[in-house]
Amino acid sequence: MKKNIVSLLLALALSLSSQAMAETLQAGIEHSDYLPSVSNSYVPGYSHGGYSQGQSNGNYRGGYQADTSQTDQTHSNIYQQSVSMQRQQPVIEWFQIPKIMAGSWSKRGDVTVDVTDLRTGMKRPVGAWMDNEMVVHMGHQIDKAGNVWHVNILPSEKDSTSNGKQVKFMTVQQICEQSTPVNLSTRTHYVITETYPTGQVADMFQQESLNHYFLVGNGEMENRSSNRVFTYGGQPVRDGTLESKFTRVGPFVPVPQMNGIDLQQALSQYLLSKGRADLAQ
Repeated sequence: MKKNIVSLLLALALSLSSQAMAETLQAGIEHSDYLPSVSNSYVPGYSHGGYSQGQSNGNYRGGYQADTSQTDQTHSNIYQQSVSMQRQQPVIEWFQIPKIMAGSWSKRGDVTVDVTDLRTGMKRPVGAWMDNEMVVHMGHQIDKAGNVWHVNILPSEKDSTSNGKQVKFMTVQQICEQSTPVNLSTRTHYVITETYPTGQVADMFQQESLNHYFLVGNGEMENRSSNRVFTYGGQPVRDGTLESKFTRVGPFVPVPQMNGIDLQQALSQYLLSKGRADLAQ
C-alpha cells in the first residue's frame, strides 16, 4: 500500500514537473556557448537555416553592462564592417506565425528579472524597469490557406533608444524554434551598437536572444526572453532574463513589397521550394 502511494506521488510529481517544463521560458532550448565573428561567418549568402522574424523585439541587456576593452578606433572599424555587410546581396527568410499575433505591437520598456555573470557564475535578482520604447510589426504575407508568414531580409536593422543612447539592432540570424496557434519561440543573433547623442560609438557587442511570445489578454502580448551577451569576438559575458509587455496598436495588413522585393512572389517561391505548392498563391 505504501509503495503504491509513493508511486502515485512520484507520478503526480513527474506530471506537474512536465507541465511546468512545458510552461518554462525555453524548455529544451539552450544558449550557444560561443558566437563566431560576424564579419567572418554571418554574411549574406551564408546559409542560416530556419526562418527569420524580421525585427528585433528590443530585448537585450536589460540594464546589465557588457564589459569592453576595445578602443574607439576598433569600434569604428567594426561598424564599417557591419555597414559593408548590408551592401551585399541580402538573404530572404520566412516563417509562419500565429494569426492572433499578426499586426503591429508597441512596448514602453522591459523588466530585467535576473542577471548572471558568466565569468563568476553569480546570479542575482534584479526586478528593474528599463525604458526601451519600440514598435514591432509581425507578419507580412498570407498563403492560400490564410496562414500568416513573416519575412526577414538579412541583415536587417531596427533602431531603439535606451538610457539616453541610440541602440541599433542588426539581425544576422534568426531561427523559429516553435510556432503554434498561440505561441511563438525564436532564437535571434544580433550585433548591437550603442551610440551617444554626439554620434560617437559607445559599445558594440553580440547577443543571442531566446524569445517566447504569448497572448495574455485582449490586445496584449508578453515576451519572456533569455538574453546572452557576448563580446564582439564571441565570448559569453552575461545572461539576463527579461519580461516585456506589448499592446496591439494596429491590425495585420499584408505588405506587398520590401526593399524592392515582391513579397507575395517571394513567399510563393519559398513555399514551392519546401514542396508546399498547395499553399502558394
